Amino acid sequence: MEEGKEEFLKEFGEDYGYPNAPKNIDEIRASEFKRLDGLVYLDHAGATLYSELQMEEVCKDFTTNVYGNPHSQSDSSSSTSDVIRAVRQQVLDYCNASAKEYNCIFTSGATSALKLVGEAFPWSRESCYMYTMENHNSVLGIREYALNQGAAAVAVDIEEVKYLTGLSKSNISSVKVLQHPIQRRTQAMSPAEISDGGIYNLFAFPSECNFSGVKFDLNLVNIMKKHSESVLQGSSYCSKGRWMVLVDAAKGCATQPPDLSKYPADFVVVSFYKIFGYPTGLGALIVRTEAAELLKRTYFGGGTVAASIADIDFVRRRGGIEESFEDGSQSFLSIAAINHGFKIVNTLKIAAIARHTASLATYVRRVLLRMRHGNGMEVCVVYGRHTAEALSSEFGPTVAFNLKRSDGSWFGYREVEKLASLSGIQLRTGCFCNPGACSKYMGLSHSDLFSNIEAGHVCWDDRDILNGKPTGAIRISFGYMSTFDDVKAFLNFVVRSFVSIENASGNGYLWRTQLIPSTGKGCISLKAIIIYPIKSCSGFSVESWPLSSIGLQHDREWLLSGPSGEVLTQKKVPDMRLISTSIDFARGVLVVESPRCKVKQQIALELSSCYGLKEEVYLYGQRYEVQGYDSEVNLWFTEAVGRPCTLIRCFGSKNDYCTNKTGRLGLCRDVQSKLNFVNEAQLLLISEESISDLNRRIISNMKSGHDPQLPIHFGPMRFRPNLIVTGGQPYAEDNWRGLNIGKEHFTSLGGCNRCQLINLDPATGQVLKSKEPLATLASYRRKQGKILFGILLKYERSITEMGGEGQIAEPRLQVGLRIDPDFS
Repeated sequence: MEEGKEEFLKEFGEDYGYPNAPKNIDEIRASEFKRLDGLVYLDHAGATLYSELQMEEVCKDFTTNVYGNPHSQSDSSSSTSDVIRAVRQQVLDYCNASAKEYNCIFTSGATSALKLVGEAFPWSRESCYMYTMENHNSVLGIREYALNQGAAAVAVDIEEVKYLTGLSKSNISSVKVLQHPIQRRTQAMSPAEISDGGIYNLFAFPSECNFSGVKFDLNLVNIMKKHSESVLQGSSYCSKGRWMVLVDAAKGCATQPPDLSKYPADFVVVSFYKIFGYPTGLGALIVRTEAAELLKRTYFGGGTVAASIADIDFVRRRGGIEESFEDGSQSFLSIAAINHGFKIVNTLKIAAIARHTASLATYVRRVLLRMRHGNGMEVCVVYGRHTAEALSSEFGPTVAFNLKRSDGSWFGYREVEKLASLSGIQLRTGCFCNPGACSKYMGLSHSDLFSNIEAGHVCWDDRDILNGKPTGAIRISFGYMSTFDDVKAFLNFVVRSFVSIENASGNGYLWRTQLIPSTGKGCISLKAIIIYPIKSCSGFSVESWPLSSIGLQHDREWLLSGPSGEVLTQKKVPDMRLISTSIDFARGVLVVESPRCKVKQQIALELSSCYGLKEEVYLYGQRYEVQGYDSEVNLWFTEAVGRPCTLIRCFGSKNDYCTNKTGRLGLCRDVQSKLNFVNEAQLLLISEESISDLNRRIISNMKSGHDPQLPIHFGPMRFRPNLIVTGGQPYAEDNWRGLNIGKEHFTSLGGCNRCQLINLDPATGQVLKSKEPLATLASYRRKQGKILFGILLKYERSITEMGGEGQIAEPRLQVGLRIDPDFS
């Protein structure tokens, strides 16, 4: 990768790192982004990062000056009004927009600005709303206003041979507008008549696609405003009236704001946190004065009226454009903070920011496209209109892609996101609220999309591969403070985690090492038994314990539920680790203790009618019979975990319901057994030798400067097992089809998929930066997106020796019993 940096600097050295600015990129990162130490942040398209110096300046401003509500005549109000006027001008200057032709309306965000256009636009039954497929959901949402007013709506694909150099007849003819089916509502809510001013249509496109990074030629503004009849030939719905143009620059403004002196769009949407990180919740609509006069407002609020009378129908609105659209008091402190963000941009120069970020994205795009597995198969599919040598001017600093195994199957994007997080890399996956670009680049038909929806797929879920196709993509994006070290860390991560050196076996190929290295057959015995009566609370070890139809008796028979019925776990409530448990069979009680509570709580094992009747709840894809407890018990647990909760007890699961809404199996693998509050199966077994091998790998991976707090040895309790065995080879349990422990038989249900919970330090409740031990497990124990460690077991009730008086002896497990595996 050092050779890679030399190659990079040889080509991009003049563009990378702000050589002409007061600080170069390394100085900026060292002094203004110290919090990024050990973290690679690659989601600037979602939200770029604020500078620590920027926030110091904001704090100094707010603690030095007095800003009052601008809707007054006091000195503090007048000062605020002056700041707001100055910032409005800064925003116009940023887009090279004349204050004589444009106005800056502050909104609560880019989405709010788009909504304002949609609800106030002069739609009629003859109007048309046209938008490119590559548009954010917030732009698509304008369609609802158009269709409800009886207008037509149509999505289009813009195909260009190359970037236009002018508006000659030949250039215009090279622009192809491919229309999708016309959309109309059969019954509009209130179909509007044609206004006296004529028919108005709206064309919307992004300056930069937030999915792929593809930039749209801003000459489209002039083409649609002046030559729409040429590019829309043959469209009976969109050939009448006057065309107005909306540019969604929320993403593009971060590196290339539209020059409105050359491309006089009617509406331009800006988002400030995309440019310089802070403030959030503030956007702007830059609107041509001529276009603003056509917008129709219904609601009025504080600040938008000159006068109103409460008990009769009278209101006189303010005449100014900004005043008439900014309902309520402006977010004046956030507006004041914008000034400090623009100082950064003006110091570095927006053109230099564009060159810096483009150099990183172009380099990454090229390397990803050239990556190959050991058998020659491509590793990455990169999305967008480009080739391996695409011009950087055609893309913003965003790269969207998916990864393939060496057998041609896809890695799920959630797997990539999870492994990236373990490596300290923050990126984004999914469709990024851009369904048109997603379906276009994924090659998803309407049939595919409806099939995915019927399968339960929604935004932000884990269904990343359906019917053999990705449902979304992986996206990395760069900001003005991104460095080549970020690029190096990301590319190393891809190679380390997803590029196979040898030919793949075709079934869950694991980089560099096989998933199951050994099937060793030694003298294996049961070393420990651990019971966890309350889900996610501490367990206790025993020498001997009875078995029942649910596995180990009373294991995870209770759980804590939040006020909304959610299950509390250590991932949500780390302090649950402080609750210790034990069961006293002689006295028939479950005993719980907490350092936060002065007294122990004793809960009877025997069912008591005083706690109320049983009821049914639906958890983990199963229906359970449960019983609650009185306020005394619930108040004890509320104090113990520091948040309101209730204790419930399981009296059995309804196995018929271990399916999701589509009829497919849910999380639970053991669908034939009665279960307590477990995620997948009755018991979890881990091997002492497997733990030792894991710790050996972690130690061998340690380098100088590694987190000094990292334990040298991760004990078995990190993995919350029920059974710990010893005497075999590492990972031999992976090949067990079943096993006998003494006279009792268990069936293996396969490997246990591990999550971030094993990174939680039971002593502190914190996750270390090293993300261990899950990070090391991910490097060699990954199969089809799952990180496996330990195996899940189902207890098969067997006939044991006859006890006294003809009774069957109680089945039990005893530490020290011999284990006889049944190898697959």
